[in-house]
Amino acid sequence: MSHPAPWRLLVHGPGRGAGDPKFILCLVAAPGDVRLAGPIVDGVDDVTARWVATRHGVPHVQLIRLPRAAVWLVIEYLEEASSR
Repeated sequence: MSHPAPWRLLVHGPGRGAGDPKFILCLVAAPGDVRLAGPIVDGVDDVTARWVATRHGVPHVQLIRLPRAAVWLVIEYLEEASSR
């Protein structure tokens, strides 16, 4: 699935240890890094896990759900917010 422009995401991760939360700015520029998804019931399915591994060029990846993570889509504006 392709998309017209890169996706910019802001991720708030709970961190790898107590008291280590991070904001992570992500850029998804390759059309092959975006694909259709269905509802997540019991975690990521095998097809999606294989897709992620293939995109990373490795035979297998471990995907760890971050239950308290939050993600925002970054929308860019060329003018100041106060002038809109």
